[in-house]
Amino acid sequence: MRDLLQCRDDIDRIDSQILKLLQERMDVATDIASYKLAHNQSITDSVREHSKLQTLRNKAKELGLPPSYISDVYKLIIRHTCSVEQEYIVAKANESSIDRDTSVAYLGTKGSYSHVATCRYFEGFKGKIDAHGCGSFSEIAGLVETGKCEFGVLPIENSSSGSINDVLDVKQTTKASIVGEIFVPIDHAVLGVENIDLSKITDLYSHPQPVTQCSHWIKDLLPNVNIHYTKATTEAMEIVSKLKDPAHVAIGSHMAASFYNLVPIFDNIANNIHNFTRFIVISMTPITVPQSISAKTSISFSVQKYQPGSLISVLSEFSKRNINMTKLISRPKIEYSRETWEEIFFTDLEGNIDAPVMQDILEEIKPFTNSLKVLGCYPNSELKSDFTASL
Repeated sequence: MRDLLQCRDDIDRIDSQILKLLQERMDVATDIASYKLAHNQSITDSVREHSKLQTLRNKAKELGLPPSYISDVYKLIIRHTCSVEQEYIVAKANESSIDRDTSVAYLGTKGSYSHVATCRYFEGFKGKIDAHGCGSFSEIAGLVETGKCEFGVLPIENSSSGSINDVLDVKQTTKASIVGEIFVPIDHAVLGVENIDLSKITDLYSHPQPVTQCSHWIKDLLPNVNIHYTKATTEAMEIVSKLKDPAHVAIGSHMAASFYNLVPIFDNIANNIHNFTRFIVISMTPITVPQSISAKTSISFSVQKYQPGSLISVLSEFSKRNINMTKLISRPKIEYSRETWEEIFFTDLEGNIDAPVMQDILEEIKPFTNSLKVLGCYPNSELKSDFTASL
């Protein structure tokens, strides 16, 4: 029988080799991205991907490895490969670089879901990232507009509770453009200073959004708890940490717990276990998305209130041109000069703003709108069950 420590040393050595090979693979992916950019080729190639995965499954079976396990592992690797290629091509197309320093504004403090989204979105940047935690969405937009931060990260919608209205209102007035998006899984947990029986919990602290997303669990298991709303989940965790009272708990993530010396008491409490928040990234410098990359365009518009059929006339233009609309929502206009009940519509479209068909649509809908604003064009990061990437 081999010694346990020796076995662990071998595992560490093998893991180091795997990491080096993954890094080598990413370097090759950058070379592939450079070739595709020069030859205007698409990042995605479903035929190549499916063929590659089938070959890997067959090879895994020959080696005595579970084919489904190897397939799942390589799907993650392929997803990251796609991200590396896309990041490189977009940076080159905009004469930018991921090696430079940058600054980012996000909601809350270290450990918030916005902080997690910021870390994930900018993890490809190799320069210094100066991150600024903010107390409100308008503060984030303000730091970007004044040039104090190059980027801002804003949560725009959640798969369980829907759109975040305060961010939609910020989008009405900000001059910053949307330049990116990222989907972050939300894994809510009950956090406290120590493990405690649920029946002894008296007070719960959280931002309103997580309370909504975990409403079923709270109703069933903490029906009499006193709920205290905070500006951010991190504020809730900070309060609980300072109180040092086991009966007072917060809703937060595992990642954040260690920042505040808290422990998870109960995991996976969200109504929807497949819970994601979509974050948008804003900047005062709009980007150009090459035609080889799947793009999304966000616009806002208001229609002529007293002209019957104005809204359907706008929407039908997208349908006639085979442009898919992934989101449509309205909010009251916040301009002081607006009429009573006047609404502004926000929509996300699968398409590149620079494509002739998109330019034609914008011209066609102008007669039916009182206002029309392009909020940004950026790479489409929509989560799909079957993603594709060139290998």
